Amino acid sequence: MNKPEDIIKTTGFYSAPVHGMSMYPLLYNHRDSVYIVKPENLKKYDVVLFRRNTNQLVLHRILKLSTDTAVMCGDNEYKKGIIKRKQIIGKMTEFCRNGKVIKVSSFRYKLYTHCFCFSFKTKRLLTHIYGHLTK
Repeated sequence: MNKPEDIIKTTGFYSAPVHGMSMYPLLYNHRDSVYIVKPENLKKYDVVLFRRNTNQLVLHRILKLSTDTAVMCGDNEYKKGIIKRKQIIGKMTEFCRNGKVIKVSSFRYKLYTHCFCFSFKTKRLLTHIYGHLTK
């Protein structure tokens, strides 16, 4: 079985369905799929695929980035984690929901990121509201 990092090196991208709820309400378990490219020009609030020390693949958002590390958290989580930058496999550039492609450069995505990521304190409330509006 090919690893995502090998696929990205070979083809320049990796696409896969979402498994798990850590990025809800942005990404839905077993419904949405993501498009991942090489992790270039990383910045705060990018959604990246990384490999934990346990070998588990995780898709989370960057909250803080330094030379060697990144502070990560899923949109549906409240506990931050720190990883080494070298653990990052790729960066999400778009996702597909019900056959419709949504690019991270779109107004809709940028609005979501701006409203959702500005405050951890309001995250729980926004998750609840957004989840009900998009069902």
